[in-house]
Amino acid sequence: MKVKNKNTVQNKQKIKIAMNKVLSGELSIRKASERYAVPKSTLFDNIKVIKQGGEVSLYSKKGFKKTFDEIYEMTLKEHVVNLSHRCMPLTKKEFQKLAFDLAESLKIDHRFNKEKKMAGKHFYYDFIKRNPGLSLRTPEPTSLLRSVGFNRPQVKLFYDNLKSLYEKYNFEASDIFNCDETGVSTVHKQQKVLAVEGIRQVGNLTSAERGKNVTVMFCMSAAGFFLPPYFIFPRQRIPERLMIGAPPQSVAVAQSNGWMNGELFVKWLQHFVKFSKPTAQKPVLLILDGHCSHKELAVINFAKENHVHMLSTPPHTTHKLQLLDRVFMKPFKNAYYEVCALWMRANAGVRISEYEIVSFVAKSFNQVARLQIATSGFQCTGIYPYNPNIFTDLDFLPSEITDIPVENDPKTGNLLNLPINPSTSSNKLPQPFQAPGPSAEKIKNCIEELSPLPNAAAKRLTSRKRRSEKSAILTSSSYKKTLEEKENVKLEKSIKKPSSNKLQNSRGKKTTNKLEIPRGKKTYDRSKVKNSNCRLTVHNAKEKTACVICLEDNEEDWIQCCSCMEWAHEACADIPETKQEYICDRCTLF
Repeated sequence: MKVKNKNTVQNKQKIKIAMNKVLSGELSIRKASERYAVPKSTLFDNIKVIKQGGEVSLYSKKGFKKTFDEIYEMTLKEHVVNLSHRCMPLTKKEFQKLAFDLAESLKIDHRFNKEKKMAGKHFYYDFIKRNPGLSLRTPEPTSLLRSVGFNRPQVKLFYDNLKSLYEKYNFEASDIFNCDETGVSTVHKQQKVLAVEGIRQVGNLTSAERGKNVTVMFCMSAAGFFLPPYFIFPRQRIPERLMIGAPPQSVAVAQSNGWMNGELFVKWLQHFVKFSKPTAQKPVLLILDGHCSHKELAVINFAKENHVHMLSTPPHTTHKLQLLDRVFMKPFKNAYYEVCALWMRANAGVRISEYEIVSFVAKSFNQVARLQIATSGFQCTGIYPYNPNIFTDLDFLPSEITDIPVENDPKTGNLLNLPINPSTSSNKLPQPFQAPGPSAEKIKNCIEELSPLPNAAAKRLTSRKRRSEKSAILTSSSYKKTLEEKENVKLEKSIKKPSSNKLQNSRGKKTTNKLEIPRGKKTYDRSKVKNSNCRLTVHNAKEKTACVICLEDNEEDWIQCCSCMEWAHEACADIPETKQEYICDRCTLF
């Protein structure tokens, strides 16, 4: 800082000497500027003022007066920071308009643009320089339900349930597990690549515009142990070659849409019990989200019979409380996309099918599934070691737009949503900056009138039609009793349901006037199909044949390849309805 002041004094002395030389006639303005390294325009302006009878002060720095003083700017900065923490940040234009409205409301002299009714860009950049810690950034989209769902009462209930399980069963690190499912597709997402500058669009090959999704279930323990993955394919059956290159002891099941449901989750629990080996003397704890497939009565009964205690997280809190989402899913997906890109580059002209997904998942899983990943996930969420105060006030600040906590219902023991008075809360959220003096309070009130803090508590209470979900011990007796009562109510409603006047079959489906052909009676001659568009499907082929994809001869709908004229199950072929012809994978490759 001293060097800068010294250089400034020296420059002003040079200007003074150069001005004296010009006024005495010894040097011209141009020569004086070159000899003493002084700006020519500065010398010309100062000499002109002196010749007109004015005075020039080299040691007084003139500049524009700031529109807002320090108190105004600090209060405005704290308001911007508060909105940012609540996931409602201001854009650059909104900030410039807020500065103009503030100056107009407080009747402060300003030089802002009155036609556009907003402050200029110079004010914005000067404000950013004078107030470090603010910058223009691209926000990440955050759903309203996530920001509202992660509130202090809901999270406190989760940790209270966790504490009660710890105190009752004394779980060790090897007895605590977390599971979650994710989807992997045959069409991988693109990563950043090296390309030539100046090109408007850079392309990278993928298998198709829309791919086939496969659900993969992962599970890890607080001791760093990962269970073999559990695959759910959108198919009718699982051929052996579909699991080529799969991780050891991994399991694959078929489901029509490839999604997790209660029946498949019971099968996964059997897979889980096989590796966790819970007993009555040493039960295990499974932490999972509140998906409906995890809350079916068959799931609860199986878990209780096998000494598995299940604890659900609050809804819309997976970005904070779901361990696998915090530490595992993102690196796994990045590794998966990298493996897909390398395979596409090595196999030019060939698309990725569901037969490669298992091997790709195996490579990515072996690369990411590490001890450090699992232990850090349990630590960063405060689950193990137990730390209910892992989240700060800033983490709960976005949920303040509703201020809706939970309270016990004496009838069911569940929690209800009721309004809360923020002043009575034991853990108060950080308040905006308050500078001393009455002017600071006036500025704060004026800013909040122009840009109010979000508060949707009253609106959300009036619009709520059903009770929100919450964290619960799914294997507790009270929760199981509630599920049984719901099942009984559904059964009674189905029995008392009045019969319709329309004809119904034994399964309750309405009958139609269309003539249905019995299975196996309708046949076609393959020679007549050769020149067609090959979209014709039949219930049974004329001769006994095997599917070119699954190599089985089950009686299903068939479709014929336009190239080799071999037959395949339509479910195995999996081609879109809009496509006019079908070519099997074998003909595509060779």
